[in-house]
Parts: sequence; structure tokens; C-alpha cells
Amino acid sequence: MTRDQQDIWEREKRVVRQLRDGLGKPVDQAIVETVAILRLLGFHTDSSCGGHFDRAASPYVAVRAPSNQADRRRIEEAGTQGEKRRCKNQAFQHNAGELARLLPLVERFYETRNVPQSRRLTCQGFGLIGYRLTAQSADLVHVASKDGRHELVEAQRQEFDAFTEFMKAEFFGTKNDAPPRAA
Repeated sequence: MTRDQQDIWEREKRVVRQLRDGLGKPVDQAIVETVAILRLLGFHTDSSCGGHFDRAASPYVAVRAPSNQADRRRIEEAGTQGEKRRCKNQAFQHNAGELARLLPLVERFYETRNVPQSRRLTCQGFGLIGYRLTAQSADLVHVASKDGRHELVEAQRQEFDAFTEFMKAEFFGTKNDAPPRAA
């Protein structure tokens, strides 16, 4: 990475560390770099989690169209069912556009990366409200034993870290021919 690229990277991470959620909490340190590189790639992120063993929470980053809040307001304010339907379709199209940009990144990441399906990252769709990049095994944290949950969340974090490095290589033009191999 050049000095200019390093400056851009460090600046974006500082911005992400200053973000706060609706409860005033900062972005979890474990997911800061993922959020930062997604933002540098032009994605609108509005919530995330680094994963928590104690609360049975898997890592994720929510990606939504920049117009999402305005789209939702238009839906609420729509006077007729036809108008409401048109507003919902428009909101869905905006969010699906973000998904259409994110999926090729995920697909390229897995072109040569051989990991179990349960470890792979996936995009969960919420149509009108956006999409969540998370691990295929995200819901398993709710049924895993305490030790199993710790191992599961750690493996999910490792997959996010590998994807983050892949995206950084894409953005900064330092990519190899293949994404990093899973451990």
C-alpha cells in the first residue's frame, strides 16, 4: 500500500470508529476494518456487529441504499395502496442495487477459496430494509454450547477478516490472483 493509500485507509478507520448506533454505541472493534473498506468501496452501511460470545451474536454488516430512510418515509406517507406499492417497489429496487454490487465481491472472494459452506459469508435479504452480510452459520450461535459458540464466532470473525483483506486488495489495487486461503 502506498503512503497515500495508507492515509486514506487510516482516515476511514478513524471515521468508522467515531460512528454511533441508535443507542450511542460505537462500531465494535472486531468489525471496524470491514465497515471501513465497505464504505471506501461505496457501500452505505448503517449497522454492524463484531460478534459476541456472551450474547450469542454473529458478526454482520448491514448494507442499505443511501435513500433507504427517505424511501421508508415515502412508504409510510403514501396515501393509497397503489402509491404505497410503488414506493415499496422503488425501495426494494434501491436496496437490491446494493446487493447487486456486493454479491460479485463475495463471489470473487470464493472463486478459489475452499472453506466449508457453513463458514462462508452470505447476504441475507431484507428487501425493503436492506441486506446483511453475515456468515452462513450465523443462527447456529443460538444453539451452540458456550465453548462451541466461542469457536463459531471466532471462525466467523476470521472469515470476515479474510474478506476484508480481499476487499482492501480490490480497492487499493494490491490484489493477488487469489484471495487468502482459510486456515
